[in-house]
Amino acid sequence: MANGVGESILQTFKDSWGSIEEESLTILQKMIRLDTQNFGEDGNETLAAKYIKELFDNAGVECSDILEAKPGRGNLVARVRGDGSSGLGPVLLSAHLDTVHAPTENWEQEGWKHNPFGAEIDEEDGCLYGRGTVDMKNMAAMSISVLLFLKRHNIKLSRDLIFAAVADEERHDAKYGAKYLVESHPDLIEADIVMTELGAFSNHLDGKEFFPIQFAEKGACLIKITARGPGGHGSVYHKDNPVVDISEVCVTLNKQKLPHRLTEAAKYTIWEISKLLSWHKGMVFRTIMSPKIEPWLMEYLLTEEQANVFGPMLHNTANTTIVQAGDQVNQIPSTASVIVDCRVLPGITVEQVQDDLKSVIGPEKFKAQDGCQAKLELEILANGEGFAQDPNEPVLAGILQTLGQVISRRSGGSPIAPYLLIGRTDQAQYMCHPKRKPICLGFSPVRVPDSIKFSTLFHGVNERIPVDGFKWGLGVLAESVLELCSASLGK
Repeated sequence: MANGVGESILQTFKDSWGSIEEESLTILQKMIRLDTQNFGEDGNETLAAKYIKELFDNAGVECSDILEAKPGRGNLVARVRGDGSSGLGPVLLSAHLDTVHAPTENWEQEGWKHNPFGAEIDEEDGCLYGRGTVDMKNMAAMSISVLLFLKRHNIKLSRDLIFAAVADEERHDAKYGAKYLVESHPDLIEADIVMTELGAFSNHLDGKEFFPIQFAEKGACLIKITARGPGGHGSVYHKDNPVVDISEVCVTLNKQKLPHRLTEAAKYTIWEISKLLSWHKGMVFRTIMSPKIEPWLMEYLLTEEQANVFGPMLHNTANTTIVQAGDQVNQIPSTASVIVDCRVLPGITVEQVQDDLKSVIGPEKFKAQDGCQAKLELEILANGEGFAQDPNEPVLAGILQTLGQVISRRSGGSPIAPYLLIGRTDQAQYMCHPKRKPICLGFSPVRVPDSIKFSTLFHGVNERIPVDGFKWGLGVLAESVLELCSASLGK
């Protein structure tokens, strides 16, 4: 290890690492077997929080009570205190305990190779299967193991290390999880650095391995579009059927992208990715930033998977998710509506998103004409802003350099690439801390072979993690923490 982590702690790290890896894998398997699916208002993250608290209590790790904004929606915060010699605030590791849905029975019929809550290791591919293996009980298990290692071996830190196990990330507002902690228990999670999903997973481009680390993410906005009409009996013709109008909205948004918008975060991401390519390929790839060339590049040069990653970095996206109309088979409804899940580029306002939607659907449809009401109405249901940090800012640049050095040492020289996440995580909640706005990074390391398309595992059938890749990530996370917290061996 470099940058102040001495030989004595390095030897301690090596001597005990095999047992730590196996214990961490066991912790992950036990957590997978705990059903913590998020059903909106209902969930049972407390089940996992109790298990984690028992581990920490038995090891003497400082730990909060289980914190619930609502019964069953448990959160937990643990801490290994440093001596404060660095003068720096804590490093916070965060992992959500909830998962999206998966079948608890008849799982074979839905395409699962193994029981989603069985935590079985497949002998053929060496992967641990189960809901939450990458999203994101793996980060919880790794973080737990790091804190246990520090406590058991009396490792001295120059700053505090915090672990937050949170509920309710899989819902758009996270109101029972990270948001609840930020609003109701801010002192427990006040930190200089937050590391959570999504980043430090191996990726491959042009035959080269690299590890993206998230420094920015898009926001999320739910918009309801409603069509109105006179309604009437199902036996006669109707020119103004709101079901037809809403159907046309759905078709339009499915076929046509919202306007091209180049943000600084996207520009930085594209430049960093282009550096991984040969000179001429990098030059061609950077032309994706041109609104005139981008459509052609997406269609003819990029793979579908690449287009699905880089396209949303250059556009606000709008996907129709819930359609509501009539409730009687022989009656034309007077209203029909669709909810649109919009993912919004950092720095873009809600008003700009509305303008984008109207420009694609047709602005005239949202205007009253000839004394008649507008054909369509638009309503903002919820809005969570994205964020972007400056990766060239000295403190953040130094952190990225440290993380990059650890990954390079443990991967045989593979580089990192800071990037804009097209989804949304709990980082947006931590950014709203009332006392201290932390540096937030997607850093939940795992190494996967090129044969596994990592992005498809999230929320998907046969969610899984390579066991070797999980153990590799555990080592990267532990070493990164030791570096950032200037660890030393206690007496």
